[in-house]
Amino acid sequence: MTPPLQPPQKYIAKLEEKTELNSKFIQFHFELVEPHTIKFEAGQYVSIKVSERGDRRSYSICSSPDIDHGFELLVDMEPGGLGCQYLSSLNFGDPVEILAPMGIFTVDEKLGEQELVFVATGSGITPFRAMIFDQLQRKGDNRPISLYWGLRHVEHLFWTEDFEQLERTFSNFSFIPTLSQPPDDWPLSRGRVTEIFSAKEVNSNNVGYYLCGNDHMIKDMQTLLQEKGVKPENIHFEKFY
Repeated sequence: MTPPLQPPQKYIAKLEEKTELNSKFIQFHFELVEPHTIKFEAGQYVSIKVSERGDRRSYSICSSPDIDHGFELLVDMEPGGLGCQYLSSLNFGDPVEILAPMGIFTVDEKLGEQELVFVATGSGITPFRAMIFDQLQRKGDNRPISLYWGLRHVEHLFWTEDFEQLERTFSNFSFIPTLSQPPDDWPLSRGRVTEIFSAKEVNSNNVGYYLCGNDHMIKDMQTLLQEKGVKPENIHFEKFY
């Protein structure tokens, strides 16, 4: 049974590591200073204070809940907004103030879903990394679990080795990346994730569909899945703007 979600509280953390995954995405690792540990559910997010006047920005946690002394975030730096500017300006050891954990976009075991299908675009992959690692490695989930991830360009892919390793380790997990603007030699799926589901038979028998990404993808997938017989209560989503 999924434990009740913890109420958010204030934390101070410091930047421990910053990894440029490619020209678009950066992964940030923070270590907690006070309090020293955090309890959260995979899929939840943190709210970071990004200015002296109190502006805040929210980012999903991409690390597994079993790492309780810190947390990792994935940030799409391309928009260049206030949050991106703040995070890119941080030096190693700089403190940040957060509220955490927040959000209810988690795998609810009480629903009894017999299969989990995760569908992401862009940085919407962030909570799914935590959720999939948690389900497979920590909880030993043996249900069929699949991850569909849509991006435009091959140079913006990352974490592929992580997901491919999970495929080799867990026979019930499958990873399907797809590119809407692939190079000629791209050997895998082509097109948007919505096009993939439009063309395939969809299992609507108590399967949980988890959607995270841009607003258009989520609306299109909700309509498509319901047209194919999936009940609204089996469609879970979080929008990334």
